[in-house]
Amino acid sequence: MATGLIPHPRALSDGLASQLATMLAALCGAPATASAATDGGEVAWVAHLRLAGAATGEMSLGVGRADAARIAQIVSGASPEATEETREQALRELFGQVVSGLAGQPIASGLRLEAGETGRISGTPRGERVNYQVRCTPELSPVIAVWSHVERASDAVAPPPAAGRPAEAAEERAQALPPNLDVILDIELPLSVRFGEAEMTLDELTKLGPGSVIDLGRSPDDPVDILVNGRLVARGDVVVVSGNYGVRVVEVVSASDRVRSLRA
Repeated sequence: MATGLIPHPRALSDGLASQLATMLAALCGAPATASAATDGGEVAWVAHLRLAGAATGEMSLGVGRADAARIAQIVSGASPEATEETREQALRELFGQVVSGLAGQPIASGLRLEAGETGRISGTPRGERVNYQVRCTPELSPVIAVWSHVERASDAVAPPPAAGRPAEAAEERAQALPPNLDVILDIELPLSVRFGEAEMTLDELTKLGPGSVIDLGRSPDDPVDILVNGRLVARGDVVVVSGNYGVRVVEVVSASDRVRSLRA
């Protein structure tokens, strides 16, 4: 049974769109951003991505015909009159790089990502659709659609109860949850956010003072750890809510692991 952090489908969609923006920025030599859009328009070309490991499922990235042609032209350097095959090859190579880039991000920790089929769209991809506007240059600001269908690996591959062992199966189910769980659900637990960790020598510690800077070994783009009772339960991005710091959850530990932490 998989027990790692399970990324939220929307977080994976955001990550895929952001990675595409990063690749386009590198190609155009200009900054690029990806933000949510209300209308994704008609999709003509789509690329699929398969997930395995801590979670299973699939993702799809779609783009309209005109935007696909512009992206392919920049990727391949081909003329606007390039053949459809040349365009699809360029888009396929770009998507492969996007998948490789996403696989190296913290949001994809514990996952195995594999680029699947690409080409003209046929039917509606599975999962929730989110539209994005990728702004790079006036000539290249495509609107894309991302579908995400993600399942816990344990839900996808958990074997059925063994026949002829009802007593053992019942015991396993009983051990999965603490007894009288409803009695403790109202108990308040301390929640803390960990930005990073560092090790210091005693000499360095004695030299700390106002203005000292401590390197926590974590990039500003990395999600922070959310701890309950000192146990990792989720990861998220730091945000500001009504003038106060907050955390937007992007990854959560599986439900069974969260319940097990109550036993400690």
